[in-house]
Amino acid sequence: MSARACYSALVALLLLAGSARADTVNVTVQGLAGEALQNVQAAIPLARHSAAAQLLPSAIREQHAQAAAAIGRALQPFGYYAPVINAELAPPVAGEDTWQAGYRVQSGPQLAVTRLQLVYEGVGDGDGDNDPDLSQIGATLPLQQGDALDHRAYEHSKRELLEAVQRLGYTDAQLVAHRVEVNLQAYTAEVLLQVATGRRYVVGPIAFAQQGFDDDFLRRFLILSPGDVYNTARLAEQRRVLSRSGYFREVEIEPGEASGAAVPLTIRLDTYLPNRYRGRLGWGSDTGVGAQLDWTRRYLGSRGQHFNLGLGVVEERQRLAGDLNYQIPLDPLTDTRVVLGARHESKDLTFEDVDLSEGGETRIATNLLTAAWQRPLRGLGSFTLDPTVELSLVQESYDVFEVLFGNLDSTGQQAIIDVIGQDAYDTLAPDFEAVVPSLRLTLRRSDSRLFIHNGDYFDLKLLGADESLGSNISFWQARLNTWQIRSFGERNRVLLRTALGYSDADSSEVLGVNFNELPEYYEFRAGGVRSVRGYGFETLFPEDAITGGRGQLVASVEYEYTFMPNVSAAFFVDAGNAFNRWEDYDAKVGTGFGLRWRSPVGLARMDLGFPLDDADDSFQIYITVGPEF
Repeated sequence: MSARACYSALVALLLLAGSARADTVNVTVQGLAGEALQNVQAAIPLARHSAAAQLLPSAIREQHAQAAAAIGRALQPFGYYAPVINAELAPPVAGEDTWQAGYRVQSGPQLAVTRLQLVYEGVGDGDGDNDPDLSQIGATLPLQQGDALDHRAYEHSKRELLEAVQRLGYTDAQLVAHRVEVNLQAYTAEVLLQVATGRRYVVGPIAFAQQGFDDDFLRRFLILSPGDVYNTARLAEQRRVLSRSGYFREVEIEPGEASGAAVPLTIRLDTYLPNRYRGRLGWGSDTGVGAQLDWTRRYLGSRGQHFNLGLGVVEERQRLAGDLNYQIPLDPLTDTRVVLGARHESKDLTFEDVDLSEGGETRIATNLLTAAWQRPLRGLGSFTLDPTVELSLVQESYDVFEVLFGNLDSTGQQAIIDVIGQDAYDTLAPDFEAVVPSLRLTLRRSDSRLFIHNGDYFDLKLLGADESLGSNISFWQARLNTWQIRSFGERNRVLLRTALGYSDADSSEVLGVNFNELPEYYEFRAGGVRSVRGYGFETLFPEDAITGGRGQLVASVEYEYTFMPNVSAAFFVDAGNAFNRWEDYDAKVGTGFGLRWRSPVGLARMDLGFPLDDADDSFQIYITVGPEF
């Protein structure tokens, strides 16, 4: 054949191929659901093409002929080995180019596992031949004898079997045989899983490589003991326990060369720098400018004792607070400790604060020495319970007489005292000294630490003082704070908050003002970001009082809607007040809106609150960072 003839033949073939019709295919599967349906759809050759893909009729018929076998294979991982498959292929109707491929599937019964055989064999000095602990593993595997054969459960069982054997100390264990034998005639399956265990290792001597801490103290952190089963999961947990202590920035556990079955461990510890210093500067619409300095001594001596010293000052009422907390760990594993503390808190009280046109000022000063016994967290259903027992020595003094009458000379002051009486003066210028034991119980549960979708919080504190126990006053008090947070769908969150408080304490009336025989430190005042928004910080209290009330009742409802990733808008209504008598309770209402941002360090909130009752300002701005509880 000449070159010209070959060229003509090639052109003819190309024209013939170009004229061949290409069609699309619509694939439907009936009789299946869930994962089995998804697996079958992925296995059907024709279904792998997109709906718009064009195929030659010959290719469509060829791939349709392969579908039944593919469907059968796709059902086997779910235990269906005898399906009935009805496959139909209809060519396009006149004027269209879409084929219809339909597959009606009856999966039939699942294959039953009539025998599940687990075989453990020691290798060399291995101990797996006669270890009774190994016989307990089979009952926990996902695939059990008598179950329907499911190849997913079979694969999971292989993995979990090997991990369980290794957790028992057989760190060299290997799965040397694993198979499923199917008898289609009897419609049964037998499963064999065979493990070569090797030697069973145990923890040997434990040594610490570190500086600064007493080894006896460090051993109180150990959850491992010589003779315990050796496995990597327990080593990882031991590393986490030491890392959570707050003393070490790096923890490494190095296994040594085994002596027989015992593996010696060396725990290398790299401590944090002993001192940490922090300074903060902030502003709040209800507190003004504030600053805080903080010094933490992470460890003092070789027994893990540590302390924190903090100093804070706020523009509002020239508030000053200083704290010293010295912590003595008793049981590091349960976080049981004794905390010794000292606190000074003081703030101004002026004639303007009590709505007088003239007068003087005083400084309300409170000093506390505390000793707290912090018990370990306990599980209580889905909650964690945090109990704390505390004893405080409280001293507080101030002089409302100076606020009401200004800085008088001794003659003028005595003249007024003669009129109102010495008892009245003592009420206006108290000097409280009290021994205050307290019990605090905190119940908490949440689905996250930084941003809570669903959670509950209950904080109950009971405290009191009695003259028979060294105090110059007698009172008792109960405080309850709660949060309930619920999410609905992916975008909606509702937050409910309450603050309840009641004190049983004597009170006296002087010049028409009620004074409680109770340190101002324990009296109640409402208003502010954690109370009734729209009102200034602690600006709500009984009308007949100056320093505060014997009780409080505050409630809040907030709705939050997420309108873009990590950003949401909130609308809230708060109501409440402090009071001295139930019959005089006058709830103040505030409402407003805000923005929320789920930052990497916690939830950042900015709220704009409006008072619906009388207030000094028409609105308040609040900016806070951190979880609700």
